[in-house]
Amino acid sequence: MILDKYDYLVIGGGPGGTPVASALAQAGKQVLLVEKGAGLGGICLFEGCIPSKIFRESARRLRELRESDDFGLCLPSRDVHIDWSAIQERKQSILHLRSIGAMQRIRQNPSLDVVLGSAMFLNSTHARITPVSDGPVDIEFREAVIATGSQPVRPPIRGVDNPHVLDSGQILDINHIPKRLAIIGAGPIGVELSQIFNTFGSEVTLYEAGPRILSPVDQDLAEYLQQKMSDDGIEVITNCHIKCISRTGSGVFVEYLSNGNPSAHRYTDTVLLVTGRQPNTEGLGLENTAVKQTPHGIQVNSHLQTNESNIFALGDVIGQPMFAHWATAQALALAKNLLNQPSPFPVTENNTAVIFSEPELGMAGLTETQAQSRDIDYAVARYHFKQDARAQIANQARGQLKILYTRDKHRIIGLHALVEGAGDLMGEAALAIAQGTTLEELASAIHPHPTLTESFAAAARAALQENSSG
Repeated sequence: MILDKYDYLVIGGGPGGTPVASALAQAGKQVLLVEKGAGLGGICLFEGCIPSKIFRESARRLRELRESDDFGLCLPSRDVHIDWSAIQERKQSILHLRSIGAMQRIRQNPSLDVVLGSAMFLNSTHARITPVSDGPVDIEFREAVIATGSQPVRPPIRGVDNPHVLDSGQILDINHIPKRLAIIGAGPIGVELSQIFNTFGSEVTLYEAGPRILSPVDQDLAEYLQQKMSDDGIEVITNCHIKCISRTGSGVFVEYLSNGNPSAHRYTDTVLLVTGRQPNTEGLGLENTAVKQTPHGIQVNSHLQTNESNIFALGDVIGQPMFAHWATAQALALAKNLLNQPSPFPVTENNTAVIFSEPELGMAGLTETQAQSRDIDYAVARYHFKQDARAQIANQARGQLKILYTRDKHRIIGLHALVEGAGDLMGEAALAIAQGTTLEELASAIHPHPTLTESFAAAARAALQENSSG
């Protein structure tokens, strides 16, 4: 039953909205959480982080089978049959279990009401709630949090509405492995899915408007990964402008310009469009409030407060960076502050992220480009994983670690790693960045052997030795 009045209205049940609603309700506040999708979890669960990683795990195990000879395992045949329907069924099972589990945990709190449906502001203190299975109800709230996430951008390319053109959510529900797959956009999603479908047997072409893949990522590591992708048979076309997509027979032609060359055509079965995301604000009734927004997202101050003093926003809906863990960090900080428990809000300089490429690419803190733009006097400590025991054992001895540190105090300001398992290194990396750890402190920490974490101390010790001898 929906009440007439709530302390808090939270719109969006993803990795931002759910934790802020839970924290407020656990403190005894009366909270209404409204989620427009099929269940709690948001884009991350249903169309992003989780389903794509389920595909990646199948691709990883397929690569391991193909490389079994390297480990002294002689299989009868290296030809492995891919049961795509079974992969999809496994994906759906995991998503269903996670969504059901989230709903069960939420509903254990008597102060938290959950509605699957939509919410629209009538003004700064009233909203119309429309459940999917019932008529609309108007409610009053004291404060509100908008955490509605983002959706794929469809750029103005002629033919982009062709049924052969899919977005990142649609490709995860595809009922077959495309023989030929063209991916437009070489950001994290484009890179991850290009490698996944390449492993599954698709002929993949990756188109990127910029000069290289993963433009915000450390240049050295991105270029290394781009070369590996090319070596694995993925055609990467950079400095590329897509002119149009035209249907022909059972597929489509992608027409493009690259590096000033005359127009070229490429035939493909399926096009994946991953050219960015835009905030989800349609239908929220923001025009009935003083909340301001730009094409980049809802405007907020450093405390996530909009122009309406009692309405807050967080996560993808306020723009970059668009990561599930970033939204969660904002949500937890906001909840504490709303409960009069002053807590610092996360800052982008301390953010960390992982691109689940092959090998994984993890990053925390600043890149060299960012450090240079801020006129920071820094140096770089490096470690090449070809010398690493754990990486050698796992047959993953490629890639490198880069540690950016200030020359004066040796404070670590950036950590970037390209190696399978980089994602598991980013917890320590995030702590080092947030705490202002120095090279000396990182070098003195005892890391277990043989693990990838040893690379942190090894790089730090090498840099300190180089500095002392210089």
